[in-house]
Parts: sequence; C-alpha cells; structure tokens
Amino acid sequence: MTDVKHIEIRKYPKMVEEFAKANFNLKVLSAALIMIVIVVLAMLLYLVKSGPKVIALAENGQIAKVETKITDLQIDSAIREYLSYRYNWSEQTITSQLQKAQFFVIPSMSLAFQKAMLEVQKFVKEKKVTQRVYPKNIQIDLKGKKATVLADRITEFDNLKAATELKLVLDFSVDDRSVVNPWGIFITKETEGVSQ
Repeated sequence: MTDVKHIEIRKYPKMVEEFAKANFNLKVLSAALIMIVIVVLAMLLYLVKSGPKVIALAENGQIAKVETKITDLQIDSAIREYLSYRYNWSEQTITSQLQKAQFFVIPSMSLAFQKAMLEVQKFVKEKKVTQRVYPKNIQIDLKGKKATVLADRITEFDNLKAATELKLVLDFSVDDRSVVNPWGIFITKETEGVSQ
C-alpha cells in the first residue's frame, strides 16, 4: 500500500521572509533620509558661516549693478566719518570715539594708533578738554591716495574756547569692506598741521 503523506508547510518562514523584506526597505529608507539630513545640515552650516548677503535695489525695484570702484564721494564720506570719531570728543567720550576711529585705521597700524592716542586721552582727561571739528573742504587725490582736509576746530577747556583752522593730510588705502567700515577706506598716515 501506498501511504500518502502530506507535507505541511508552515506559514512561519514566509512571514519571516516578508518581515525581512520590509525591514530591509525600512533600513534603506532610513539611510537615505539620514543622508538627506546630513546634506541639509551641511548646507545650513555653510549658509550660516557665509553671513548675510546684501542685495542693492534700484529705484524701479530691479537688482542694481553695484560698482566696486571707489569714487571721490565715497572717500569723502569715509573721511568725514573718520573725522567725526577722531576729532569730535569730550573727556567722557574720547575712549569710545577713538575706538570707533580705529576701525578706519589700517589693521597693521592699529597698535601704533593706540599708542599715539594714549597721550591724547591722558591730556584730555586731565585737562577736561572738549573738541569739535567741522570740515570745510576735502580734496581727494585718487592717484596719490591722499586726502587734504581743511576744517574748523573748536577746543574748549577751563571755560575757554579756541577756534583754529585745522589742516590734515591723510594717506589712505582701499581694502575689503566690512560692517564697521562699509567704505573699505583705511587711513595709513595722518599728518596734522595748522594752516596759514
């Protein structure tokens, strides 16, 4: 006689196979998502480190063409700003004003500027001096990179006021613009003399 044997196949291995396929799909999907997150984080770090971008707009709302060439007006504006910090102070504001003026001094000369201003600060604080300067005329020589400044200087101490004419010759250089010096104009040498 022939015995017929029925082989029973359990559903357990098939379930394990389906589970393994689903598990593999989840692993691939998770790895892909982790890679996308890493790329997005790298892009975010790059954008954060690069800082904000300033986009100049024209009057009509279109993106303006920004010229990198420095003009006389920009140099004039930078020098007026420098003079407002370097020569307009009182005994209370001299330290902060000279720190602001230092942003316009070429970085390699920064220590020399600080040393030179120590005597000025000491004198101003001892004698309680106040000074204001009003530029009358600024002549720019782009080829020689010099600016000649003619200004009225008013100095006050011990309830006395003195008005003199101030003549400055400023040598300057053009370098990278920054937040504190958006003109990119740096003073390399300053020669002061009383004009006749």
